[in-house]
Amino acid sequence: MRIETGRDYLLFDGDCGVCSWSAEIAKRMNRRFIVEPYQTFDESELMRFGITYEKCSRALQVITRRGRVYAGAFGVNYFLWRCFPWSLLVFLIYAIPVLLLFEVIGYRVIADNRHRISQWLGMRACLIRQPGAKPHQ
Repeated sequence: MRIETGRDYLLFDGDCGVCSWSAEIAKRMNRRFIVEPYQTFDESELMRFGITYEKCSRALQVITRRGRVYAGAFGVNYFLWRCFPWSLLVFLIYAIPVLLLFEVIGYRVIADNRHRISQWLGMRACLIRQPGAKPHQ
């Protein structure tokens, strides 16, 4: 699959139950975004935007229609900014910096533990293995 200019992409970990569940919600929220697991793309295609599989395995990645990349909480915010009325929440988060700090920390905690959370919730997780990838903890 190729990344087309002029389109917004949200790339998530297709090997994570929480990520896959969240991606399904994202697809329903904003049909203008192409929401796909990063594993759908060759790493060489992602490298055009400075993204590696390693980066994708640590945080959601958004590639904007202009080719800019936002990761993690900032990627979530870019996505939500393009979804009224959620854009009002993003405005509030950036207007009150402590909220942004809590969001970034919260995202990191969930991202670092997403496979464990997926397993606790009985979701599909850890089914895809990248060549040379370390097993999930």
